[in-house]
Amino acid sequence: MRRTLIAFLLLFALYLPPAAALETARQLAQGGAPRLALNRVEQLQPRDARDPGWAEWEALRFGLLGTLGRHQDALARAAALPREMPERELRVVLLAAARAGAAAGQGGAARTYAAHLLWRLGASPDEARALRLLVIESYLAEKNGEEAFRAMLRYTQDYQPVERPVAGRFVEALLDLGMEREAANWLARLEDTSAAKLLLRLKANLLSPEAAAAQARAQLAKVSVTGGGAPGFWQVIAEVAARQGNRTLRLEALERQLAAAKDGAAQARSLWREYSAGAQDLANQNQLLTGDDNAWSDFAARRVSAEPFLSRAFYAYLAQRGRTPAARQNAQLQLAHSLQQAGLERAALRLFEHAPFTAAALDLQARYLLGAMAETHNEPALAARFWDGLAAPPGEALETWQARLALAYWGAGNADATLAALKRATAGGRAFPSEAMQRGLLLAREMLAAGRLELADQALAALLPLAVPVQRRDILFSLGRIAEATAQFAPAADYYLRAALLAGSRAPDALALQARLAAALNLVRAGYREDARAQFEWLLRNSRDAAQLEIVRRELAKL
Repeated sequence: MRRTLIAFLLLFALYLPPAAALETARQLAQGGAPRLALNRVEQLQPRDARDPGWAEWEALRFGLLGTLGRHQDALARAAALPREMPERELRVVLLAAARAGAAAGQGGAARTYAAHLLWRLGASPDEARALRLLVIESYLAEKNGEEAFRAMLRYTQDYQPVERPVAGRFVEALLDLGMEREAANWLARLEDTSAAKLLLRLKANLLSPEAAAAQARAQLAKVSVTGGGAPGFWQVIAEVAARQGNRTLRLEALERQLAAAKDGAAQARSLWREYSAGAQDLANQNQLLTGDDNAWSDFAARRVSAEPFLSRAFYAYLAQRGRTPAARQNAQLQLAHSLQQAGLERAALRLFEHAPFTAAALDLQARYLLGAMAETHNEPALAARFWDGLAAPPGEALETWQARLALAYWGAGNADATLAALKRATAGGRAFPSEAMQRGLLLAREMLAAGRLELADQALAALLPLAVPVQRRDILFSLGRIAEATAQFAPAADYYLRAALLAGSRAPDALALQARLAAALNLVRAGYREDARAQFEWLLRNSRDAAQLEIVRRELAKL
């Protein structure tokens, strides 16, 4: 706990100059916290676009919006850019806007921003190459295979030899559009063991389905990515299954592809359809009557170990079309649990995120389970969606549950719900669980890192009376930093001195001495000169830190 709090204090650079504040936001982004970094940008970016630092903040904002997949937000800001913007930052923004257009399926917008950078600003060779690829992606987003193919040919003429990853992307995209003949132009540039080459050879009938499946399985044994395997090889297996009419194999491949998908909306819809079709075919083969929910559920339960894919197909069918709420909800829970047991938690999240029913219609236990999966996989917005409105689950303290909810709401960008959950967590007046305190302090740290001082102040003030002495001292110190950063010097001195005095009769440690010095300096700013003098004189008697003593003597000379 103490290490967490000290890290929290080090993170807490509240009165940094603008350049340092911007650098802190960049470090958060590079450290894998883009949402926190964006929160900081939204709080600290100058409001006036004419401010000298505005453009640098804006360039960082565009990069973060792209990382977070908020492409529509990026396009909206790009449309409202000021006419005058420094060229260096404008280049970054235009490139990001072109990427956003391609990712959002707005090919025309992508090409407009790409053209601005290419022809008006004179793109560098590296920028020009990236923009040419973006133009291709923009046509692919519109399913305009002919224009995309022509652009690919022009790119190939200008950048020979084409990089293998680029060639692989060309082939994959053209195969998705059913353009196998055109994709063959880049067959020689593909790695022999690549999924794209394997799929192209399969679709061109240069390889039998059995041989393609065997080679894909062999490659899957060598590679591993989040979701259970390289998605390209699972695509090969899905194609093999479709050609062979092998429903079980196709379900396996679609589940694995969904687990590896970033967005997963299209893949989830495809899997729901495949589940439904598979369940109905198997039900007909086994003479199960439509509407006999008990028979269908029993059939699924008896096959959950031997035929898990078909079992999940039955549960998925019942989850949507069961005649009674009880049948639907039981099937939802069993489907989520079965995917979890198979190591496919990400597939479960994507499947239920894009389910043909709302989260409110989900079984309560399934909502708890899916929210916990989302929490584990650092998807707080999805956790908040599944957990919203739920009471504490059996066996979990109310305070801990509300602290978990508060973190989920914060990750989802809902500050009001965050504070409401934290207030519920701290309102009971009972012994506060250590896990709840840890989560509350983590929440405060994230608020501070995002530059949301007023929220962090409320969070820490709520946690203060529930903390043990060591935690209380660190919280008081942090509240002092917040007050100092907002020019509330008397309250800052109060917090600092209370933190220092919590050391009690023990010899003062480094934090106690630092708190006492901070209290003295804020007392001076607040105009409480005699109180400040008393603190400085105490430090003269008790501190052995040369740097601190130099500050003390200098300040005393001014009084």
